[in-house]
Amino acid sequence: MTEANIQPQLPEIETAIRLRILERVKDINAKLLVRLSTAADDLEEGRHRAALGALDGIEKHIHTMRTLLQLLF
Repeated sequence: MTEANIQPQLPEIETAIRLRILERVKDINAKLLVRLSTAADDLEEGRHRAALGALDGIEKHIHTMRTLLQLLF
C-alpha cells in the first residue's frame, strides 16, 4: 500500500516563500515612500529638522529591503 504524499512539493514551497518575501518588500516600500513624502513636505515648508527626523533610520529599512530582494535571486 502506498502512502499519499501529504508534503507540499518544493516548487509550491518556493513560490509561497517568494510571495511572502515580495509582500514584505512591498510593505517596506510603502512605508519608505510615506517617509520620503513626509520629508519632502517638511523641506517644502522649511522644516529642515523635521525632514531629518522623517529620514532618521531610513537606511536600516533600505538595507532590509535590499537584502530581501537579493533572496529572490
